[in-house]
Amino acid sequence: MQSRERYAETIPNDNESDLAQPQSPEEIVDRFGMRASLLMLCIGLLIAAVWLVSRPSFEKCLALENATERQACYDNLRAELLKPPAKGAEAPVAALRWPR
Repeated sequence: MQSRERYAETIPNDNESDLAQPQSPEEIVDRFGMRASLLMLCIGLLIAAVWLVSRPSFEKCLALENATERQACYDNLRAELLKPPAKGAEAPVAALRWPR
């Protein structure tokens, strides 16, 4: 059987609270950068999820019971899909004409 003194020698003397704390200013900055980037990523994913859920879709219109509400939903969906593209995305008018 081992004595208590020999068993105590095998236990590491590292304090776990020291391991959790950064040892240099660079590590503090690195941790802040990682946490800030993860926070921004989560916020972006949340905004994208809210945008996808809130926009009109064909499935949402099909689920409506009332015919007038369903037609209004289809009208909103059609208006949303027929919006012109963002500025600069349209083809020039001269390029759409037939050559003479």
